[in-house]
Formats: sequence, C-alpha cells, structure tokens
Amino acid sequence: MVQDAIEANFTCNCGAPLVVLSLERTRDNKVSALVVCPRHRTPQSLILDHSALNIWAKTVADRLYRCALCGYQLNPVALSASTESEVTFTLSCPKHGTQNNTRNIWRVLHKRLLNEVREHRGVKPVVKEAPKIPPIDSGVAEGASPGKTRGFEKPIPKFCEECGKRFRPGDGFCLKCGAKLD
Repeated sequence: MVQDAIEANFTCNCGAPLVVLSLERTRDNKVSALVVCPRHRTPQSLILDHSALNIWAKTVADRLYRCALCGYQLNPVALSASTESEVTFTLSCPKHGTQNNTRNIWRVLHKRLLNEVREHRGVKPVVKEAPKIPPIDSGVAEGASPGKTRGFEKPIPKFCEECGKRFRPGDGFCLKCGAKLD
C-alpha cells in the first residue's frame, strides 16, 4: 500500500510516469527530486525523506532511467562527468538520443539507485578491468645486498574495484563511480 502511494506521487495527473531529472540533498536531510511529465514537459519538485530511502528507491530508480521526452525506459550508461558531491550521466533514447536526458544525482544515492535498476530490470553491471600493474622496481642495485635499497620504493597504484579508476591513498570514495574504497 505504501508503494502504491509512492507510485502515485511519481505519476502525473494524465497518468504518465514522471521522469526524475535530478536528486539533490537539502539542508534538513531530505532529497529534492526534480521531475517532469513527458507529455506536458512541466518540471515539478518533490521532497523525499532520505531516511525512507528503502521505501522510494525502487520507484525513483525506475523513473530516473526514463527518457524525459517520451518516458521510454532506458538502461543506465557510463558516467559522463562527476564532481565531489554530484554524479552526472547521460542516457541515450533510441528515438530522441541524448536530448534532455542528462541526470544529476547526489553522489550518495547514485550507487544505491543503480543497484535497484540492475536488480529489478536484470541489467548486468558493466565491469571494467583495472589496467595491468607493472612490476615495481625494488630499487636494489645489481650486486647490492637485497636488504639495502637506493632511493625510495614506488607506492603501489590502487584502482576502484567497481570502475577501475585509479585513486589516491586516503580517498574514501571513488571520484568516478562513487563506490566506497577500502
């Protein structure tokens, strides 16, 4: 019954499913969703409670990956740009291309919503292999004892397990896909 109420909030008066264009964090731990009806193309704003994410995540994930012009369901594509607090990606509709299909999402929500889409639509995640790591020169000069090195040892590069992007030691989240780093 609660899910039906959420579905009703994300359905236009004409019966068309509202398309989510952006999700932003508000000051009072809420999420502001900018939505649009594909028929009327009039943007509206909905306020969602972040603590009730489990209740609205499935519906929002479904409406996030729809074309803003025709409402057609689209599969997620790779990120086109990102900032520290926001993920921006573009969807491509078979009919309209990328026109009006750029989405801005608060980074904290992106991975959760993408997982919802993968689970409910059966979309398999795109797995990128991390680049091969060349062996590290130990810095031991020929003929020197192995215990002594010259200079310094190079740090081992680290890569995100989700997308393969290189990250710096101390980074808590991947700057490309938002995955939590160990």
